[in-house]
Amino acid sequence: MCDSMQVGITSKAQPDRQEGANMKSASLIFSAAVLAIVMAAGVSMAAEPAAGATPTFNTDVASILFNNCVVCHRPNQIAPMALMSYKEVRPWARAIKEKIIKGEMPPWRADRRYGTFRNDRRLSPEQVKTIVDWVDGGAPEGDTPLTAEMPVFKEGWSHPSGRPPDFVLEMAEPFKVPAEGELPNFTIYQELPPELKAKEHFLEAIQILPGVIPAVHHASFGIVPLAPGQMVGTGEAWPGGPIIPGALLDAKTGKSVGFTGDANEAAAGEGEGVAAGVNVRRRTETGTRFCCYVPGGNFQQFRSGAGKRIPTEGYIAWGMHYTPIGKPLVDRTRVGFWFQKEMTHEIVEISTGNQTHIVLGKQLVDNEFTPVRTAGVGNTGFPALPVIPPHAKNWAITSIRAFQDDVTLYVLWPHMHTRGKEMTYVVTYPDGREQVLLSVPNYDFNWQIFYELKEPIKIPAGSTIKTIGSYDNSSANKWNSAPQKEVYWSEQSWDEMYVGFLDISVDKRDLRLMKQTAGPQTTGGRR
Repeated sequence: MCDSMQVGITSKAQPDRQEGANMKSASLIFSAAVLAIVMAAGVSMAAEPAAGATPTFNTDVASILFNNCVVCHRPNQIAPMALMSYKEVRPWARAIKEKIIKGEMPPWRADRRYGTFRNDRRLSPEQVKTIVDWVDGGAPEGDTPLTAEMPVFKEGWSHPSGRPPDFVLEMAEPFKVPAEGELPNFTIYQELPPELKAKEHFLEAIQILPGVIPAVHHASFGIVPLAPGQMVGTGEAWPGGPIIPGALLDAKTGKSVGFTGDANEAAAGEGEGVAAGVNVRRRTETGTRFCCYVPGGNFQQFRSGAGKRIPTEGYIAWGMHYTPIGKPLVDRTRVGFWFQKEMTHEIVEISTGNQTHIVLGKQLVDNEFTPVRTAGVGNTGFPALPVIPPHAKNWAITSIRAFQDDVTLYVLWPHMHTRGKEMTYVVTYPDGREQVLLSVPNYDFNWQIFYELKEPIKIPAGSTIKTIGSYDNSSANKWNSAPQKEVYWSEQSWDEMYVGFLDISVDKRDLRLMKQTAGPQTTGGRR
């Protein structure tokens, strides 16, 4: 479900030539200029320059870039150039100005009329003016010493405090990425380490850190139970793929369980025979998905006292998609955990996409349409949906989820693929009032952004949250390579997904009270 296209936004802008520097003409690939992902400890604002004075890098501009760009524009990250010094920034000054004036960077797709978000990395009008005036004034470095402090990043981990994870888990075995070819999504399984089996933990923050960032198209991390009749052992990573020690196998035959057909049938526990290539439905509960590594989000920090539970049983599931880059590489992706010290509520991930569905104005029932193919890690099932017809320019769908308990809402994450056009979240309260929580009118598959509410919202029992989405399967969609074809549903990037994710906690499930009631027992098993 963490599919992404790790591609850039190409501009005709070129690096500036300064003092005869021997710089070749180049297209600006500004694919990850200032990502909306990391929970910054706070954005320090440089004082505005005196009226009529030209801003300088050292006094005015560096603090803006350091607090909004270097999280990705630093060595060994996904951005194609570093922006950590005047020397590195100066060649790109005009291109930076162009992108921020157009509103293309920072990449933030939400309509500013709705909702306030604590990870909103858009530049303020004052910050935009400072950079524009700096570029128009010749982009000077300045005579005074650099005043801005560089955020602290240790070993690639992005916790805003700079502290390392409390526990780091890596793939049991490295994976060899070939120099060429196309690799499908696949999952690598491994046993839970003793440290996670011995004691229940709740997360304060989590981050996936690829071993070779340029070759990791996307990745996900979860903990899942195995379906009956399955085991983990040595086998094909995918049908016809390389042999790996963490393959999912049929317990009777010892053969690898494939991505489509009976593989999903086994994972879903549906028990119906389906030929390979036909869409297959997945069961509602398949474990817990914790985080993704994608452009737009690889670090997540929860609220004080609230976090996701790490199960003490199950198997680690690494959902991987690699992109060969012209030379063989070896990846050993890691995940870092920061643990909560004191817990009040467990955060769980649900979606609007597993209850009521309305497609083109018609409410669907289970037996009206073809089931779907889905696979991967997650605690939220994805229901069957009809195919998107060829050349459909505005194929619309609405999904509705009802709440029987009072809940607290923390995060909204719209997820679609390359034909995704827009998605809006609307809550309807018991008294009939409606509130737009989030509107993403120009959805962009290249930027997978978690929209973290600045203040959690209380959703009373009897409320509903609906997501309203649309798809463009026409030739007008520049990302659509086959408008003449029907579009099916799966986690592969060339198919489609429709998921309005929600991170919530149930108010009545106060873990402190549950612990008192339970006495010496744990705060509760898996939900």
